[in-house]
Amino acid sequence: MSDQFDTMTADLFGADVAAVPASVPNPAPLLAGTGERNAHEFNSSLKNDSGLGGAAADADPLHPFADVPAVSAVPPSNGAGLSGTAHGTVDVTAVPALADLIEAATAGAGDGTDHKAVPSVPEDERPCFKVYDDFTVLDTGRKLRPGVWHHTLSAPKGGGDPVPVDTWVCGPLHIEAQTFDGTGNNFGRLLRFKNTASRWRPWAMPMELLKGDGSDLRGELLAMGLELDPSARQTLTRYLQERTPNKRIRCALQVGWCGSVFVLPDAVIGPRADDVIFQSGERSHDEHGQAGTLERWRDEIAARAVGNPLFLLALSAAFAGPLLKRTNTEGGGLHFVGISSTGKTTILEAACSVWGGPGYRRSWRATANGMEGAAALFNDCLLALDEISECDPREVGAIVYSLGNGRGKQRASRTGAARSVTRWAAFIVSTGERTIGTTMMEGGHRAKAGQAVRLLDIPAVRRFGCFDELHGFPSGTALSDAIKRAASQQHGRAGRAFLERLTHDERDMAELLERIKRLSPFNPPDAEGQDKRAASRFALLALAGELATEYGITGWPEGAALDAAVIGFDAWRAMRGRGNDERRQILDRLAGFLERHGDSRFSDWTAEGVMVRDRAGWWKPDDAGGRLYLFNSDGLREALKGFDYKQALDVLEACGVISKASATGERSKTENIGGRKVRVYPVRSNALHGVSNGAG
Repeated sequence: MSDQFDTMTADLFGADVAAVPASVPNPAPLLAGTGERNAHEFNSSLKNDSGLGGAAADADPLHPFADVPAVSAVPPSNGAGLSGTAHGTVDVTAVPALADLIEAATAGAGDGTDHKAVPSVPEDERPCFKVYDDFTVLDTGRKLRPGVWHHTLSAPKGGGDPVPVDTWVCGPLHIEAQTFDGTGNNFGRLLRFKNTASRWRPWAMPMELLKGDGSDLRGELLAMGLELDPSARQTLTRYLQERTPNKRIRCALQVGWCGSVFVLPDAVIGPRADDVIFQSGERSHDEHGQAGTLERWRDEIAARAVGNPLFLLALSAAFAGPLLKRTNTEGGGLHFVGISSTGKTTILEAACSVWGGPGYRRSWRATANGMEGAAALFNDCLLALDEISECDPREVGAIVYSLGNGRGKQRASRTGAARSVTRWAAFIVSTGERTIGTTMMEGGHRAKAGQAVRLLDIPAVRRFGCFDELHGFPSGTALSDAIKRAASQQHGRAGRAFLERLTHDERDMAELLERIKRLSPFNPPDAEGQDKRAASRFALLALAGELATEYGITGWPEGAALDAAVIGFDAWRAMRGRGNDERRQILDRLAGFLERHGDSRFSDWTAEGVMVRDRAGWWKPDDAGGRLYLFNSDGLREALKGFDYKQALDVLEACGVISKASATGERSKTENIGGRKVRVYPVRSNALHGVSNGAG
């Protein structure tokens, strides 16, 4: 099929392509104990220049080795005069004793004896706060430990001159800037502090954590490694609010797009990335972790998707999240359905590897409220949900609607006013052994067409479970194990490389999507509204996969993502059936009612004195030798329970199951039954079965 779309893909992506800078993969980490790591640490120690009295101690405040003092070079020696050295040996650099190394490394760092004395804070400047990044000696001879100090004056109880008081508040903590969002709300402070591991780290602190006694703030800072004085609780709060920084930075409260940049918990990608920072009241955001390299991810995961349409479709879905806003597309996703141990979870984990590690995947085991919080964590990204059977069937319908609509439940504050609604846009990939509709039926609910079209059921039935091509492995299980192992070791790089290119790609993504949607495979002759809505979602997957290929991330052949999207669309239509979901459900419901009650709650219209309990109507022979059921009003309403009654009658009329309405809009007819006139709705059972079996 790829040959069929080569020309289409060239037209879509080959013309008017803006110059987009190539993505540069992040370097692999330097392992401890290697020569490269030792050289890196040594060079860092040479560059270190610790400062005094509130100045930044390091050129790179985030470098883990930035506060190691420089160690002077050791003079070479030829070993002359040393006992135990053989005659005529080559020159050997003398190895200093361990005690000498420790003394050299710690000289002046712990007690400040080698530091020049710093003037103490004058009385006319007190009270004030000062930050000392290293051990500091005042001109009075007092030694100050690193941290924030509160310099005040205390008057003796018996009178006399004020006495200077210096109080340690916490470890080194600088207030770099004030933050607020695009609406002028959610103010915060950008902090930079040194933790107990002697590493500097930034944190955008929401100002709301300062409310009350500030215990929430102290808990977060302690968890991130900042030393605090337990008796200086109010002093810390006062320090953070003493002065408003002049520098201002826009904050983003969610992962995802913020103007022209894309925000992740630990990075901002795109032009003007320095003007935006992620602000959260929680310290733990490990979903977007990184490991391995982009090249190995491409070789060990993406390459194995070639020839496997469902696998390739899942990886394309992982790149689709950032395109939702760029293409003005609603949220939604795919639900891979199949028996156990077919590789559904494997391709889900592979999709997660685009953005993060094992902690990225979520479970269906959640309430509707809990799923709102999970969706907000993955705004504009991939939301991966595994095993729908773990979810309460009564909650599934509400969750599907909520995830697809991208809005949480409206809630009231303590005063009764409406609280702000949580919003998100995520592409969903789900797995399970049952379809959405089957799961909802277990909870006593009927799946509505809107739910089925938001999360599309895709049968995970290929040659080897979810796979067609084993790529040299002896079985689908062996391939699945290799993919899982690779996903645990190579993850988090591909998504960032995709964003590096996408944030600089100025093409109209909505127009590119429209070009794909106009292709004939996404416009079958008998397609209706719901088919076209699903086709748009598969077209988005094709766009995402082809862009990732164009950016050099996946290494797939051109057109492979488009082929996979067409195969997925055809598989969805084959599993769902033709036509509109509501129409099919109405016809199936009425046909099922007649199968259950056709003999027990209906009687021959010519029979007299027949007692029928809970009568739903009568029947009489039709021209084709079948039955024409004459429903009374209550019986037909019961048979169509759960549907809008007028809409259901319109569907039945359009399908030829009931007669057309009269000029006054009346659909019921008057029949003489048992000597009295009765208003009934004639239903042609033969036409009903013909349409419900797919004739319409």
